[in-house]
Amino acid sequence: MNDNVQNMVGLSVILALFLSACYFTLGLTGRINAALHETSPVVAGQKRSVYETLMQSRPDRYSGPQALMLASDQMKAGVRIWVDGVPIASVEPLELAGKSIFQSNAGYRAEYIRNVNGLLEEIRFAKLMPGEDDL
Repeated sequence: MNDNVQNMVGLSVILALFLSACYFTLGLTGRINAALHETSPVVAGQKRSVYETLMQSRPDRYSGPQALMLASDQMKAGVRIWVDGVPIASVEPLELAGKSIFQSNAGYRAEYIRNVNGLLEEIRFAKLMPGEDDL
């Protein structure tokens, strides 16, 4: 009978440790879900997500008209725009097109600058050289 009691105590300890581990895992899962729920509004509607930054990717490339529209949309949202190292102050697409900031037959590479919270602060456009990959 002494062996049976020892086996039952061992089984009870194993069962208690297993249930404690399950409860601890459930708490961690809740924290992960809460963290993902809080970060989803930050990355919603942005071009790059957390997953894409973990992988090596090449920069986004746009044609001149696409870069013009992207710049005017993002400037309305308060994002600073730079084209070939020059800051852009105009918000209206017609005014940007009239100043010939973006060339319609050229390709542009966009670099996204984000703050610590992941919010988009500025976009830097650089004209593609003739030997670089086109769209």
